[in-house]
Amino acid sequence: MNKQSKTIFSYILIAAGFSCIMVYLGLALGLGFALGGRIGSYVFTSGPVSETEPGQEAELPAEPDVKKDILPDAIWTESEEKRHPASPLPELENPYAEYFLQNEDMIAWLQIDGMEIDYPVMWTPEDEEYYLTRDFNGRSSSNGCLLLDTDSSLEPLTTNLIIHGHNMRSGAMFGDLSDYKDSEFEKEHDTIRLYTENGIRTYEVLAVFYSQVYYQSDDVFKYYAFFQADTRAEFDDFYKNIKELSIYDTGVTAEFGDHFLTLSTCAYHVDYGRFVVVAKEISYEECYLPIEE
Repeated sequence: MNKQSKTIFSYILIAAGFSCIMVYLGLALGLGFALGGRIGSYVFTSGPVSETEPGQEAELPAEPDVKKDILPDAIWTESEEKRHPASPLPELENPYAEYFLQNEDMIAWLQIDGMEIDYPVMWTPEDEEYYLTRDFNGRSSSNGCLLLDTDSSLEPLTTNLIIHGHNMRSGAMFGDLSDYKDSEFEKEHDTIRLYTENGIRTYEVLAVFYSQVYYQSDDVFKYYAFFQADTRAEFDDFYKNIKELSIYDTGVTAEFGDHFLTLSTCAYHVDYGRFVVVAKEISYEECYLPIEE
Protein backbone atom coordinates (compact mmCIF):
# COMPACT_ATOMS: atom_id res chain seq x y z
CA MET A 1 0.00 0.00 0.00
CA ASN A 2 1.49 3.30 -1.09
CA LYS A 3 1.68 6.35 1.11
CA GLN A 4 -1.42 8.00 -0.40
CA SER A 5 -3.59 4.91 0.22
CA LYS A 6 -2.46 4.69 3.86
CA THR A 7 -3.49 8.29 4.40
CA ILE A 8 -6.98 7.72 2.97
CA PHE A 9 -7.46 4.54 5.05
CA SER A 10 -6.47 6.47 8.21
CA TYR A 11 -9.15 9.09 7.52
CA ILE A 12 -11.77 6.34 7.06
CA LEU A 13 -10.90 4.76 10.46
CA ILE A 14 -11.05 8.13 12.20
CA ALA A 15 -14.49 8.88 10.68
CA ALA A 16 -15.83 5.45 11.65
CA GLY A 17 -14.57 5.87 15.22
CA PHE A 18 -16.12 9.27 15.49
CA SER A 19 -19.48 7.90 14.27
CA CYS A 20 -19.38 5.15 16.89
CA ILE A 21 -18.66 7.66 19.60
CA MET A 22 -21.64 9.83 18.52
CA VAL A 23 -24.00 6.84 18.47
CA TYR A 24 -22.84 5.77 21.92
CA LEU A 25 -23.35 9.30 23.30
CA GLY A 26 -26.83 9.47 21.76
CA LEU A 27 -27.84 6.19 23.37
CA ALA A 28 -26.45 7.31 26.72
CA LEU A 29 -28.28 10.63 26.64
CA GLY A 30 -31.58 8.98 25.68
CA LEU A 31 -31.34 6.53 28.52
CA GLY A 32 -30.44 9.33 30.92
CA PHE A 33 -33.50 11.37 30.00
CA ALA A 34 -35.71 8.35 30.42
CA LEU A 35 -34.30 7.52 33.83
CA GLY A 36 -34.33 11.16 34.88
CA GLY A 37 -38.04 11.46 34.11
CA ARG A 38 -38.73 8.31 36.07
CA ILE A 39 -36.73 9.51 39.04
CA GLY A 40 -38.36 12.95 38.86
CA SER A 41 -41.76 11.35 39.19
CA TYR A 42 -40.74 9.82 42.52
CA VAL A 43 -39.43 13.15 43.80
CA PHE A 44 -42.54 15.21 43.10
CA THR A 45 -45.14 12.65 44.04
CA SER A 46 -43.45 11.33 47.19
CA GLY A 47 -44.51 7.84 46.24
CA PRO A 48 -44.73 5.30 43.45
CA VAL A 49 -45.76 6.52 40.05
CA SER A 50 -49.16 5.45 38.85
CA GLU A 51 -49.54 3.99 35.44
CA THR A 52 -51.30 6.63 33.32
CA GLU A 53 -52.34 7.07 29.76
CA PRO A 54 -50.10 9.14 27.51
CA GLY A 55 -50.64 12.86 28.08
CA GLN A 56 -52.38 12.22 31.44
CA GLU A 57 -50.82 13.45 34.67
CA ALA A 58 -50.08 10.96 37.39
CA GLU A 59 -52.63 11.12 40.26
CA LEU A 60 -51.13 12.51 43.45
CA PRO A 61 -52.06 10.91 46.76
CA ALA A 62 -54.68 12.79 48.80
CA GLU A 63 -53.43 15.32 51.31
CA PRO A 64 -53.81 14.23 54.92
CA ASP A 65 -56.92 15.48 56.78
CA VAL A 66 -55.23 17.55 59.45
CA LYS A 67 -58.31 17.64 61.67
CA LYS A 68 -58.89 13.90 61.60
CA ASP A 69 -55.36 12.56 61.20
CA ILE A 70 -53.44 14.86 63.52
CA LEU A 71 -55.75 16.43 66.12
CA PRO A 72 -57.67 14.36 68.68
CA ASP A 73 -61.17 13.23 67.74
CA ALA A 74 -62.49 14.82 70.94
CA ILE A 75 -61.64 18.26 69.52
CA TRP A 76 -62.73 17.80 65.95
CA THR A 77 -66.11 16.20 66.24
CA GLU A 78 -69.18 16.90 64.24
CA SER A 79 -71.32 16.59 67.35
CA GLU A 80 -72.63 20.02 68.37
CA GLU A 81 -73.09 18.70 71.87
CA LYS A 82 -69.37 17.91 72.21
CA ARG A 83 -68.20 21.13 70.58
CA HIS A 84 -70.53 23.19 72.77
CA PRO A 85 -71.08 21.11 75.90
CA ALA A 86 -74.09 21.89 78.08
CA SER A 87 -73.59 23.92 81.24
CA PRO A 88 -72.52 21.80 84.20
CA LEU A 89 -75.24 20.58 86.51
CA PRO A 90 -75.83 22.44 89.78
CA GLU A 91 -73.29 21.45 92.38
CA LEU A 92 -74.65 23.07 95.56
CA GLU A 93 -76.52 21.25 98.28
CA ASN A 94 -79.66 23.12 99.31
CA PRO A 95 -78.95 24.52 102.81
CA TYR A 96 -82.61 23.96 103.73
CA ALA A 97 -82.92 20.46 102.26
CA GLU A 98 -83.52 18.94 105.70
CA TYR A 99 -86.54 21.20 106.27
CA PHE A 100 -88.02 20.54 102.84
CA LEU A 101 -87.81 16.82 103.61
CA GLN A 102 -89.31 17.19 107.09
CA ASN A 103 -92.44 18.99 105.94
CA GLU A 104 -93.76 18.95 102.39
CA ASP A 105 -95.91 22.02 103.16
CA MET A 106 -92.77 24.15 103.22
CA ILE A 107 -92.56 25.99 99.91
CA ALA A 108 -89.53 28.22 100.58
CA TRP A 109 -87.31 29.84 103.20
CA LEU A 110 -87.37 33.64 103.69
CA GLN A 111 -84.28 35.45 104.95
CA ILE A 112 -83.27 39.10 105.41
CA ASP A 113 -79.74 39.86 106.62
CA GLY A 114 -79.56 41.68 109.94
CA MET A 115 -83.17 40.94 110.92
CA GLU A 116 -85.09 38.31 112.86
CA ILE A 117 -86.80 37.34 109.61
CA ASP A 118 -85.23 33.96 108.89
CA TYR A 119 -88.07 31.43 108.66
CA PRO A 120 -89.69 28.69 106.60
CA VAL A 121 -92.63 29.72 104.42
CA MET A 122 -95.60 27.35 104.36
CA TRP A 123 -98.10 26.88 101.53
CA THR A 124 -101.36 24.95 102.01
CA PRO A 125 -103.73 25.79 99.12
CA GLU A 126 -106.44 23.55 100.58
CA ASP A 127 -106.44 25.42 103.92
CA GLU A 128 -104.65 28.77 103.88
CA GLU A 129 -105.02 29.31 107.63
CA TYR A 130 -103.69 25.91 108.75
CA TYR A 131 -100.33 27.32 109.91
CA LEU A 132 -101.81 30.60 111.15
CA THR A 133 -101.72 29.22 114.72
CA ARG A 134 -99.42 26.21 114.20
CA ASP A 135 -95.67 25.93 114.12
CA PHE A 136 -93.54 24.16 111.52
CA ASN A 137 -94.29 20.77 113.13
CA GLY A 138 -98.04 21.35 113.25
CA ARG A 139 -98.17 22.05 116.98
CA SER A 140 -100.29 24.85 118.42
CA SER A 141 -98.40 28.17 118.43
CA SER A 142 -99.48 31.80 118.69
CA ASN A 143 -96.56 32.77 116.45
CA GLY A 144 -97.82 30.54 113.68
CA CYS A 145 -95.70 30.43 110.51
CA LEU A 146 -95.09 32.65 107.53
CA LEU A 147 -97.73 31.85 104.91
CA LEU A 148 -97.55 32.11 101.13
CA ASP A 149 -100.94 33.29 99.92
CA THR A 150 -102.88 30.47 98.27
CA ASP A 151 -103.31 32.59 95.11
CA SER A 152 -99.54 32.95 94.78
CA SER A 153 -97.48 30.29 93.05
CA LEU A 154 -93.82 29.48 92.51
CA GLU A 155 -94.51 26.97 89.72
CA PRO A 156 -95.72 28.51 87.53
CA LEU A 157 -94.41 31.75 88.94
CA THR A 158 -97.06 34.42 89.46
CA THR A 159 -96.22 38.11 89.03
CA ASN A 160 -96.63 38.73 92.75
CA LEU A 161 -95.82 36.42 95.66
CA ILE A 162 -97.55 37.56 98.88
CA ILE A 163 -96.27 36.28 102.22
CA HIS A 164 -98.32 36.92 105.37
CA GLY A 165 -96.92 36.84 108.90
CA HIS A 166 -97.95 37.81 112.43
CA ASN A 167 -96.65 41.06 113.91
CA MET A 168 -95.42 39.58 117.19
CA ARG A 169 -94.40 41.85 120.08
CA SER A 170 -91.46 39.54 120.71
CA GLY A 171 -90.11 40.43 117.28
CA ALA A 172 -90.78 36.92 115.96
CA MET A 173 -92.21 36.27 112.50
CA PHE A 174 -92.86 39.76 111.01
CA GLY A 175 -92.53 41.49 114.39
CA ASP A 176 -89.75 43.77 113.13
CA LEU A 177 -90.99 44.28 109.56
CA SER A 178 -92.25 47.76 110.50
CA ASP A 179 -88.61 48.83 110.97
CA TYR A 180 -88.76 49.50 107.24
CA LYS A 181 -90.74 52.67 107.94
CA ASP A 182 -87.31 54.26 108.43
CA SER A 183 -85.67 54.96 105.07
CA GLU A 184 -82.20 54.67 106.60
CA PHE A 185 -83.06 51.21 107.87
CA GLU A 186 -84.25 50.26 104.39
CA LYS A 187 -80.93 51.31 102.85
CA GLU A 188 -79.11 48.90 105.16
CA HIS A 189 -81.60 46.04 104.65
CA ASP A 190 -82.69 46.49 101.05
CA THR A 191 -82.04 42.89 99.97
CA ILE A 192 -84.46 40.01 100.58
CA ARG A 193 -83.81 36.36 99.66
CA LEU A 194 -86.25 33.55 99.08
CA TYR A 195 -84.70 30.07 99.01
CA THR A 196 -86.71 27.51 97.05
CA GLU A 197 -86.06 23.84 96.36
CA ASN A 198 -84.20 24.67 93.14
CA GLY A 199 -82.50 27.98 93.78
CA ILE A 200 -82.37 31.49 95.21
CA ARG A 201 -84.65 34.40 94.32
CA THR A 202 -83.18 37.75 95.30
CA TYR A 203 -85.27 40.91 95.70
CA GLU A 204 -84.67 44.62 96.23
CA VAL A 205 -87.11 46.75 98.26
CA LEU A 206 -89.32 48.78 95.94
CA ALA A 207 -92.04 50.33 98.12
CA VAL A 208 -92.99 50.56 101.82
CA PHE A 209 -96.47 51.64 102.89
CA TYR A 210 -99.39 51.38 105.29
CA SER A 211 -102.71 50.00 104.10
CA GLN A 212 -105.65 48.01 105.39
CA VAL A 213 -108.05 45.19 104.57
CA TYR A 214 -111.13 46.68 102.93
CA TYR A 215 -114.66 45.49 102.53
CA GLN A 216 -115.15 43.54 99.35
CA SER A 217 -117.53 46.20 98.07
CA ASP A 218 -115.01 49.04 98.59
CA ASP A 219 -113.83 50.40 95.23
CA VAL A 220 -110.24 51.08 96.25
CA PHE A 221 -106.78 49.74 95.49
CA LYS A 222 -106.25 46.43 97.31
CA TYR A 223 -102.59 45.37 97.20
CA TYR A 224 -103.52 41.91 98.56
CA ALA A 225 -105.72 41.18 95.53
CA PHE A 226 -102.93 41.47 92.96
CA PHE A 227 -101.21 38.23 91.93
CA GLN A 228 -100.87 38.14 88.17
CA ALA A 229 -100.35 40.81 85.50
CA ASP A 230 -101.24 39.39 82.11
CA THR A 231 -101.40 42.85 80.55
CA ARG A 232 -99.38 46.03 80.86
CA ALA A 233 -102.47 47.83 82.18
CA GLU A 234 -102.78 45.38 85.09
CA PHE A 235 -99.09 45.74 85.87
CA ASP A 236 -99.14 49.54 85.66
CA ASP A 237 -102.16 49.79 87.96
CA PHE A 238 -100.40 47.87 90.73
CA TYR A 239 -97.05 49.59 90.21
CA LYS A 240 -98.53 53.11 90.10
CA ASN A 241 -100.51 52.58 93.32
CA ILE A 242 -97.72 51.09 95.43
CA LYS A 243 -95.32 53.85 94.39
CA GLU A 244 -97.90 56.49 95.34
CA LEU A 245 -98.57 54.79 98.68
CA SER A 246 -94.88 54.38 99.54
CA ILE A 247 -93.88 56.55 102.52
CA TYR A 248 -90.53 57.31 100.86
CA ASP A 249 -88.81 56.79 97.51
CA THR A 250 -86.49 53.78 97.53
CA GLY A 251 -85.04 54.78 94.16
CA VAL A 252 -85.96 51.37 92.73
CA THR A 253 -88.16 51.16 89.64
CA ALA A 254 -89.93 48.34 87.80
CA GLU A 255 -91.34 47.62 84.37
CA PHE A 256 -93.83 45.24 82.81
CA GLY A 257 -92.47 41.70 83.06
CA ASP A 258 -90.85 42.14 86.48
CA HIS A 259 -91.84 39.99 89.46
CA PHE A 260 -92.60 41.07 93.02
CA LEU A 261 -92.43 39.74 96.57
CA THR A 262 -94.91 41.35 98.99
CA LEU A 263 -94.48 40.98 102.77
CA SER A 264 -97.63 41.83 104.73
CA THR A 265 -98.29 42.05 108.50
CA CYS A 266 -100.77 43.61 110.88
CA ALA A 267 -100.56 47.32 111.77
CA TYR A 268 -102.63 49.33 114.22
CA HIS A 269 -103.05 52.77 112.67
CA VAL A 270 -106.59 51.79 111.60
CA ASP A 271 -108.89 48.80 112.03
CA TYR A 272 -107.56 45.87 110.05
CA GLY A 273 -104.48 47.87 109.28
CA ARG A 274 -101.52 46.40 107.41
CA PHE A 275 -97.85 47.30 107.03
CA VAL A 276 -96.48 46.26 103.65
CA VAL A 277 -93.06 45.90 102.02
CA VAL A 278 -92.95 45.23 98.28
CA ALA A 279 -89.69 44.12 96.67
CA LYS A 280 -88.73 43.54 93.03
CA GLU A 281 -86.97 40.38 91.94
CA ILE A 282 -83.50 41.22 90.63
CA SER A 283 -82.08 37.73 90.12
CA TYR A 284 -82.82 34.03 90.19
CA GLU A 285 -80.11 31.39 90.49
CA GLU A 286 -81.14 27.79 89.87
CA CYS A 287 -78.14 26.33 91.64
CA TYR A 288 -79.23 23.45 93.87
CA LEU A 289 -78.99 19.73 93.40
CA PRO A 290 -82.28 17.80 93.57
CA ILE A 291 -83.35 17.10 97.12
CA GLU A 292 -83.30 13.38 97.86
CA GLU A 293 -84.15 11.45 101.01
